[in-house]
Amino acid sequence: MWIGYSILSHTTRHIIKATIIQSAKPIRSIDDPIVPIKKEVLWIDKLYFPKGNELRHPLYGYLGYRHDFVIYFDAKFFLAKKEPVRFIIYSDDGFRLKIDGKEVMEYPKDRPFSKSEKEIMLSKGEHTLHIKYFQGFGQLGIVGYYQEGSKRHLIGQDGEALRFEEQ
Repeated sequence: MWIGYSILSHTTRHIIKATIIQSAKPIRSIDDPIVPIKKEVLWIDKLYFPKGNELRHPLYGYLGYRHDFVIYFDAKFFLAKKEPVRFIIYSDDGFRLKIDGKEVMEYPKDRPFSKSEKEIMLSKGEHTLHIKYFQGFGQLGIVGYYQEGSKRHLIGQDGEALRFEEQ
């Protein structure tokens, strides 16, 4: 069985590492086993894969993924002061968000493009963000935001107190 692997870099800043794995077997929930047939690593500047029939991102255009794949998103950020941060994830299908290795929120099953959100108190300093997203079949997409105070930003873009670090 061939497993393809490529590293592309269309941005000079390595903010979010997106590891996409296509599965030979159907994926219907966040913890279903993956039988990899293709793997690709992309560096993106923001978590913005809009709703559609095929995975696409502003930096890369259409990527050719339509069903039965997972994406692991990994980023580091620095928070200038202790404060609550609200995370907002729109996804079709499911996802799991972890901050500093601790699960913050998830939607483990198939669903249409829908919103999930959770506010957590974060300490001043460096933090890690990890999102596992899965696409089963049909429509797809994942868009992530964080909110500090009343201002909302795409995950990957700097705010007033929250700054993403290059990896």
